[in-house]
Amino acid sequence: MNKFKFSSGMHIMVAVSALIVAIGLAVGLVCQFIAGGFFNYGEEYKSFNSVVVDYAYIDFPEEEKVYEICDGEFAGAGVRYFNSVSGETDKGGEITFKFEKSVEAEKLSAVAVKIAEKLNSGDENLSSAYFHEVETELGGAKPLIFGAIALAAAAAFQFIYFAIRYRLSMACAALLANVHNLAVYTALLAITRVPVGSSAVAFGAICVLMTILGCGMLFGKMRAKAKDEKFSALGYGEQVDVCVRESFMNVVITSIFMLAAAVALIVLLPVSSMSLLMALGNVVTAVLSTLAAVYGTVFFTPSVYVRFARIADSGKADDKNAKKA
Repeated sequence: MNKFKFSSGMHIMVAVSALIVAIGLAVGLVCQFIAGGFFNYGEEYKSFNSVVVDYAYIDFPEEEKVYEICDGEFAGAGVRYFNSVSGETDKGGEITFKFEKSVEAEKLSAVAVKIAEKLNSGDENLSSAYFHEVETELGGAKPLIFGAIALAAAAAFQFIYFAIRYRLSMACAALLANVHNLAVYTALLAITRVPVGSSAVAFGAICVLMTILGCGMLFGKMRAKAKDEKFSALGYGEQVDVCVRESFMNVVITSIFMLAAAVALIVLLPVSSMSLLMALGNVVTAVLSTLAAVYGTVFFTPSVYVRFARIADSGKADDKNAKKA
């Protein structure tokens, strides 16, 4: 690690990142046409078929009895639901059983009729069961809209702050790091086919926050060392290599800490209402966001910054020559 040159190999870093994004785009487009979506949308975003059961407490004071009847009919028809949501109504309770879109609507409609007959075997006939088809519209999802606004605001604030506190070349490198890391994170979601829900938007925001903190550590270290004459005498590449080595562990430890905190907040707190598959999907999503942030901040950004810094110095030299002329 002490001999590794983080500042060199910009073309290799760009090629690796471009390859990851290209593979993610290719996998996503293929899945868009043959697998129902660019991403593997999770339970909250996927379209589904459902059987909705409304029952009266006067007939079924215990919800378990309703589940027993429904599960028996589903098993008899050879269908399985991937999730169920229960709630209360004016007369009793309601349970929505969610099925994959591939489950035939005719079969579910027939099962709903049988469930209704079982529930209304008495004299009251206050319960019902019916088939319902749900088509989720992703474009109107508020988490996506608010997440995009938050990410854009954070990136803009970071650019202005870095340009004022550090250098314009550092601000440009940090802004590119945000775009790059978010693109890599999105590509990894498409490639791995991990279930994508609103938590994926949250982890995208965390990825950007990790990038902001990581770039702040790197460029803050460079600003602090600028007063050292020996350090200032080094080239941009050597300066970056020294600062990356010194801030590497801080970036990694901070990212791991944020990963653990995010998993605890998003996965562990609502564990009672979250399926095991969804919980594992959130953990994998958190890991992908951390990998994208660390890779982009530690390996991609240093090499890009060196190029930006040299372009800035070249521009200053041209201005001086123009003034002398």
